[in-house]
Amino acid sequence: MAENENENGTAQFNPPPLPPLFPETYKLFGIEFAPKRLPLDRRMETVAVFFWISSFLFGGLITSTLMAYLFFFTRFWYVPIAYLTWMVYDLDTCNRGGRTGWIVDFVRGWRIWKHYRNFFPVKLIKTAELDRNQNYLLGSHPHGVLCSGAFACFATDGAGFSTLFPGIAPHLL
Repeated sequence: MAENENENGTAQFNPPPLPPLFPETYKLFGIEFAPKRLPLDRRMETVAVFFWISSFLFGGLITSTLMAYLFFFTRFWYVPIAYLTWMVYDLDTCNRGGRTGWIVDFVRGWRIWKHYRNFFPVKLIKTAELDRNQNYLLGSHPHGVLCSGAFACFATDGAGFSTLFPGIAPHLL
């Protein structure tokens, strides 16, 4: 008797086994996604890097498209005009030492930057005391294409720059 026959000698259909309801990993459009049982911290690290790379790649395009839409297709034409006026006023900020104030400190202190730092992982190690009344030029090498380590250490407070060097305001060029 063949393996696909029952005891009467007739053919029997054996369907292939069904995949598990919640597989460890899954594929969608040829992309294999991470296992579902990853810790929440690891998921937050991935979200932080996705947020950063998305804002880096698409922030300008999305802002330009939104401003064009507001100007040409809505009654809120004054919003892009105000934004363009602010851009012209703010054009020389980089030559005057960059932005300072509570909003810069607020964004630099977002918790998402700690998750961003942990994704790579990046460490900022203090090897000397720096006088807060002096100016310093720091180099980051090898920096790669997107300078993730320099961004985590100097553009954000994810690596604890303000704790290690109080009174020194870093600016990433």
